[in-house]
Amino acid sequence: MPGSSPHVFSDVPAIERRANAIQDPIERLRYLRQATVATRKHRLGSSWVAGAALLMAVVTLRSDAIYRPPSPRNVPAAPAVNSDLRILNVWPVEQTSDYDLYSNGLRIENRLAVSNEPRSYYSIARDSGALGPRRAQPAGIVFHTTESDQAPFESEQKTALKRLGQELLLYVRNKRAYHFVIDRFGRVHRIVVESDTANHAGRSVWADSRWSYLDLNDSFLGVAFEARTQPEQATITDAQLRAASELTEMLRAKYNLPAEDCVVHAQVSVNVSNRLIGLHTDWGADFPFREIGLPDNYQIPNPSIYLFGFEYDPAYTHATGPDLWKGLASADERVRQAAAERGVTQVEYRKVLQQRYREARSAVQHKNAGEENQHESN
Repeated sequence: MPGSSPHVFSDVPAIERRANAIQDPIERLRYLRQATVATRKHRLGSSWVAGAALLMAVVTLRSDAIYRPPSPRNVPAAPAVNSDLRILNVWPVEQTSDYDLYSNGLRIENRLAVSNEPRSYYSIARDSGALGPRRAQPAGIVFHTTESDQAPFESEQKTALKRLGQELLLYVRNKRAYHFVIDRFGRVHRIVVESDTANHAGRSVWADSRWSYLDLNDSFLGVAFEARTQPEQATITDAQLRAASELTEMLRAKYNLPAEDCVVHAQVSVNVSNRLIGLHTDWGADFPFREIGLPDNYQIPNPSIYLFGFEYDPAYTHATGPDLWKGLASADERVRQAAAERGVTQVEYRKVLQQRYREARSAVQHKNAGEENQHESN
């Protein structure tokens, strides 16, 4: 996870130039893995110590050798995060049934706001695997694209643009699909109220330095851009970019959201049936983290890989970009190091992690079911 430790890649520009020159995505990813390993060998010492605590919670500690905790010298360091990316002070100026106005210039349209199931979820402690307290406050943001029908963003197309936008908003409202939609003109529409869940992430996994999160509908806010990923075309407009920056500032200020918990759908989506990440791949490349006021979270080691044993296939790497692959390479390296530390193969170790995922999901479901039964009996 992000912290103050040194960057994983010692010469980022040179490595990126070399990676971009490799046409095949799999070969490009293999190169990034090798670069990661070479850099880590060069940085033996303080960077290993700085990252030690981050892998201690990969699995719940048990007596058998597979669960033996790794030594600090074999724990890869996390990429550094810009410490200047602090949470700004954003406050409401005016709130009506039609709109909310905030001190940073953000305006949210409320006319389509609708309720859903109240937010209530358990996170999982990274150090022990135990369930944390039940929470109702959102833990982070997942950014999406709607992948909806588009018209050229030109003045001659404004009638079609408005029609398509309105049809999308009504569809999203009916499906309770996101908390916010940013239309192509940069207007922010509240869809599902922030106190409730939205159906935006499905089966999904994320983790920060303290907690792991499963099925992020309950724990994360869903922010969608009215956009469609198309080759050699800008995914979003300048107006959408400005609005996303203002919305992110407000949500981080309101809920004290860590920057590391503001991620894209392609990073968190998983397919439980085949144990692969990337059931959905929107924003798998070119998300404007920096322009929105966030660190490059593509470089965060993917938690679904090193905590819960998920893997990825060529279809996923083809649908995503080199920046995101750095997070894949770092996560793969954590799996390799942890397996070597325990004296087992990576295949065996992934099976252990996959079982940990099943146990974690079962524990959350059992806890929820028990509380529902207790509520009904009262």
